[in-house]
Amino acid sequence: MITKKAEYAVIALADLAALPHGQKTTTREIVERRKIPPNLLAQLLPVMRDAGWIKSTRGAGGGVFLCKDPAQITLRAAIELIDGPITITRCLFQSMPCGDKPSCPLRDVWKEAQEKMLHVLEKTTIQELAARIAASG
Repeated sequence: MITKKAEYAVIALADLAALPHGQKTTTREIVERRKIPPNLLAQLLPVMRDAGWIKSTRGAGGGVFLCKDPAQITLRAAIELIDGPITITRCLFQSMPCGDKPSCPLRDVWKEAQEKMLHVLEKTTIQELAARIAASG
């Protein structure tokens, strides 16, 4: 399951990507524009900074900005940065979660659904989401 925390990280990244290249913004402005809880954003920004995706500066004229090309950040990468590997069900990632694994009729369905979901998340970039934000006003 994708957590709310990962959703907020994606929203924050898309917000930063929607700004003109190199433009800084404040965390307060992101919170106001995207309705992200301030304490959650404060937890997410250091993780994104440590990944090399954003930079932040303090003081007058300071702020947060995206330093990685948003076309190079996939939704999958952003979600996995926060949540770790994405999975529809534990059955696909555990070596032998149950005795029915070899003959389970659901396993192939879960596997197909997982592959399709990951494909969508892998092909969708933060830049694409930023364009959607810009188009929606």
